[in-house]
Amino acid sequence: MVTARAPRTNPRTKTSARAGLAAAALAAGLAASSCSASPATVSVAADPVAAVRAAGTASMRIGTAQVATSVTMTAAGKTDQFSGTGAFDFDRQLGSITLTVPPEVNPHSTLDEVITPTVLYMRPSGQKGKWIQVDAAKLADGDLISAGYTSPILAFALLRGAGAAGGSVSYAGQDTVYNVPVAHYAGTLDLTAAAAAAPAPENAALAAAARSFTAKSVPFDVYLDARGRVLRFVAHFQYPAPAPQKGTVAIVSSTDLYALGKPVTVTAPAAADVLPAG
Repeated sequence: MVTARAPRTNPRTKTSARAGLAAAALAAGLAASSCSASPATVSVAADPVAAVRAAGTASMRIGTAQVATSVTMTAAGKTDQFSGTGAFDFDRQLGSITLTVPPEVNPHSTLDEVITPTVLYMRPSGQKGKWIQVDAAKLADGDLISAGYTSPILAFALLRGAGAAGGSVSYAGQDTVYNVPVAHYAGTLDLTAAAAAAPAPENAALAAAARSFTAKSVPFDVYLDARGRVLRFVAHFQYPAPAPQKGTVAIVSSTDLYALGKPVTVTAPAAADVLPAG
């Protein structure tokens, strides 16, 4: 009887096979790691206009949030930059921001501001003097941008005019805001339509802006999280240049929200700490 011998294996073949298996395993591991590290995708709304308009209402239910703002104002070839950080309590419609301003705008480099639906309080940062109060109704733009930023509450109200008066809204891709996945939408909103749809007192502020701004159609970008809440809002406004200048002031205003739902401490100044209105 002839006994079959097992075929002899070339040692080099074994080594090559092991190396190939190791490489395949490594590649698979890297692929799995890559997949797990990629950011989550936020569902895209079938109706972008409806989703963006609803985002303002959904965002008012955030409760609280930290806020970062940025504004550039460009006129006659000169650009001024404003930036701020603060916190908002949306249930109480109360916010506070520490704003950095250009020296030619205010001799104090930073201002502390407290925002309410109808009154803005300001004083130089680090000082214990009385607050100056400004009636938002007396500002030409209803305080949409006069304070050096766009309040998130007014940003939410603006979205009610998204896609109105011949405007449009479209999906622009996936992104992240403060490491949170978001869906990016871009389009135009109409100030008059936003004012008509917004509740009081935001409607009065937006109506004032619609009367005073050069263009009622406002290009915007908004970034919504998986729950349809606004984490970033960017708007491009045009405002008549103050005399004796001519032309318009081009304004780009960005408002970010993060740390949603975490406790914040925001208080309005006591009456005794506020200068009488002039």
